[in-house]
Amino acid sequence: MSRPAVTRALGAARTLATAAPASTSAFGALPPLLPAASASAPLPTSTPQALTLLRESTTPSTGIYLRARLHSRTYLLHPRDVLTVPTLKPVQAPGTTLALTRILEVGSREFAIKAEAANGRELRKALPRGTVPQFETLPPWVASCELTVLEHTKSPLTHTLLKKRRKGYRKTIQNKQGWTRLRVGDIILGDGVAPVEAAVEEAAAAAKTAA
Repeated sequence: MSRPAVTRALGAARTLATAAPASTSAFGALPPLLPAASASAPLPTSTPQALTLLRESTTPSTGIYLRARLHSRTYLLHPRDVLTVPTLKPVQAPGTTLALTRILEVGSREFAIKAEAANGRELRKALPRGTVPQFETLPPWVASCELTVLEHTKSPLTHTLLKKRRKGYRKTIQNKQGWTRLRVGDIILGDGVAPVEAAVEEAAAAAKTAA
C-alpha cells in the first residue's frame, strides 16, 4: 500500500539531485537513484493472473493474509493465528472445523485481491435510503480458509451496579462472558475460475478434440 508514496519520494530525491550543483565531496559522483524494480511491472488484468502473482510470493502458511467477517466484525487473519470471539452458537465441540464463508480480501505485501464487500462502507453511501446492500465476497474458487475450534472458555465474573438517583433503585447484574477460541488454518488460493466456467471450457475442449 505504501509503495506509491515511496516511488514519489524517490522521484523527488532524483529531481533534487539533478537540480543541485555538482558537489566537491567524495559522494558527489554517485549515480542517480533508480526507481523500484516493481514500479514498472504491469498489474494483472484477471483473477487467475492475480492469483498466480500471489502464489509466486507466498505459501499457504506464510506471507499471506486475509480479511473476513465473523460475528458482525471484520478480522485481519494470518495462518496459525488464534482468534477469540464470543461463544459461537450452536456450540461446536473442540476439534470441529469451520469454513470461512465471508472473505473480503486476500493478499500479501505486494498484491491484494479485494471483493466488492471490502469497500462496502463507501459503496453503501451511494445507495438510496432504505436499500438493503448485498455485496459479494470472495468465492471459494478464489480463496478459502478453515478455522478449528480449540476450546470454549469464560471470562471472570463481573458485577455491574445499576442505580437511579432519588428513586432508591439499585440492582447488581452478574455476568460471565463466554468465548470461543479458533485456530486459523492455511489460506488456500484457488484457480480463479468459477466451476460453471471451468465446465464450459472442458466441454469446449472435448468437442474440439473430438472434431
